[in-house]
Amino acid sequence: MTGALHPCCDPTSPSPIWEGNRRGEVINIDGIETYISRAAKPTSKSAGTQASHSEADTSNSKRIILFLTEGHGIYLPNAQLLADSFASHLNCDVLMPDQFAGQSRLPKGIKPSFPPGAKVPWIEDENDPNYELRGLATPLQDKFETSDAYPFLKPPWWVQEGPKAFEEWKMRHEPAVTDPLLALVIMYIHKTYGENVRIGGIGYCFGGRYVMRLMGAGIIDVGVVNHPSFFTMEEVAKLGKGQQLAMYAAETDDIMPPEKRRQTEDVMTSMGATWMSTVFSGTEHGFSVRGDLSVKEVRLAKERAFKGAVEWFKDWL
Repeated sequence: MTGALHPCCDPTSPSPIWEGNRRGEVINIDGIETYISRAAKPTSKSAGTQASHSEADTSNSKRIILFLTEGHGIYLPNAQLLADSFASHLNCDVLMPDQFAGQSRLPKGIKPSFPPGAKVPWIEDENDPNYELRGLATPLQDKFETSDAYPFLKPPWWVQEGPKAFEEWKMRHEPAVTDPLLALVIMYIHKTYGENVRIGGIGYCFGGRYVMRLMGAGIIDVGVVNHPSFFTMEEVAKLGKGQQLAMYAAETDDIMPPEKRRQTEDVMTSMGATWMSTVFSGTEHGFSVRGDLSVKEVRLAKERAFKGAVEWFKDWL
């Protein structure tokens, strides 16, 4: 990809914000901020017992949805509304972790004096022993006592023209960085919900690749991806017999053009996976999480992609 940072990966790019009241909350999973939307029905926890924010309230749940976002992350209202909707329709908890773990960095030894919720300046600290791992939450770093992660404020390269801007961002979130982060979330899921819990994965853009990777590793049981990006055919080839993946694609998508989508379908067929692929005309990359709902074609596509995902999980999860 060439040019400036793609809008799907740039949280400063304009996005239609859907209407609705979010009902989830943000909890901390081993230093990873995670939006959780809980199942609608009460559980068997004894009355008067209140779980801490680091614990889920549905330890007896038989299934859970892992929601992996596109570049705007877990604080995009649309993503939170989608997570709430999945929790309501599927009556199970939905966990949406911050795969990007912030990204801003302060120099070692600096004590923050910013008001709660404030964003802090970006400072390149090349002397940080974890410089190449910056963007990870503190617990994932080798020398966490001298490396701190704080709320995100876009660094200078974020708005830089040219391909370097995108490559700088993408390099910070390759599998070598993102896989260990998601491994902590998976450990939390099994510890909280039990080893036999079935995990459904819903991924948008960037998150779609990691739904595929986790399915290929046998961690996610059933998957749905919406206009997935940056995945490889080697990753698709790890989806085999007994695995189910639904894919919702845009008619116009420079990240996943028709040729790559068709190749993805061919590879899944050759590997014996159970799959479904749907393309919506009149849509562009990002429609299912950042679509302009005032456009009928986009609104209907977004709604059908959501309903289709719900039915896919009901059928297979």
